[in-house]
Amino acid sequence: MNEAELVLTQVLECDKMSLYLNKGLILDKDKSVIVSNIFKRRISGEPLQYILGKCEFMGFEFKVDKRVLIPRPETEILIEAILKELNRPLKILDLGTGSGCIAVSLAKLLPKSIVWATDVSKEALDLAEENASLNKVKIKFLCSDLFKEIKDNKFDLIISNPPYIAISELNGLAKEISFEPRQALAGGGDGLDFYRSIINQAYDYLNPGGLIAFEVGYRQAKLVKVILESNNFNNIKIINDYNNIERVVIAKRG
Repeated sequence: MNEAELVLTQVLECDKMSLYLNKGLILDKDKSVIVSNIFKRRISGEPLQYILGKCEFMGFEFKVDKRVLIPRPETEILIEAILKELNRPLKILDLGTGSGCIAVSLAKLLPKSIVWATDVSKEALDLAEENASLNKVKIKFLCSDLFKEIKDNKFDLIISNPPYIAISELNGLAKEISFEPRQALAGGGDGLDFYRSIINQAYDYLNPGGLIAFEVGYRQAKLVKVILESNNFNNIKIINDYNNIERVVIAKRG
């Protein structure tokens, strides 16, 4: 749906088909004010997902607000790639879960999997827990700086969409992105700090033959591949997004 359709279906509490079956409908005063206020906020640059308080990801509904990044279609490619590689129950660790969109989607799509999810932000974890409840899945959430609270556990899959924007590029991003939490965007001087930190530790938390999978930023895939190779990961795959940009990197524990 386009943005106008999303707004009207939410305000009128109807689906898209009902919206077009009632084209002559005139909004009452209260609903007109609500719609007007929504579009004023949107014109100011605030993302519609924050205004509406929700978005769709992998066909599931998620609550979103300024505590977390807005789930994006590119991240769905990461989920789809994993489903092709490992279409069976797994023990999964989602690092930097944010809204919980990755962890929740994998818990839904790989039933009987054991899913853990971490985030350094307690506020983000609170929202991720709401999304797990909303989607009726059980996930173990930990407030942790990457692996810090994981202890001696091992996983079949470690997955992450970490902050990957270089510090120097943050101020040049689209206005909409300025509404999103900076902590979830900034990836250090070259955008690769979190990849280095995760990959340098991941080997100890993966079962033999286990996979590690990332979403990566523009022109970062081959750089992440080099970091993986230097840490004894192999069978490395790079997958493009809908715009033919290298967006996902998957590797196997050697």
